[in-house]
Amino acid sequence: MVITHKLTDEQKKILERMHSRVDYIFETYREYFDKLAEFDRTGVLKIHGKVLYVRKYENEKENEDKYLNLQ
Repeated sequence: MVITHKLTDEQKKILERMHSRVDYIFETYREYFDKLAEFDRTGVLKIHGKVLYVRKYENEKENEDKYLNLQ
């Protein structure tokens, strides 16, 4: 069963303004969102040709010891 809500004209205008704000944010910051997605894949955050951050990977053996509480 589908429940529908009837929106008033004022609510529709509010929703339209909210959608336009979200669209503006995505258009304005699209480059940065793409760079963050690239960072997730590569571990390197590079914006405007400058490396801002490199993810440090720990040795897998050290990680296993931490999870097993081995010192």
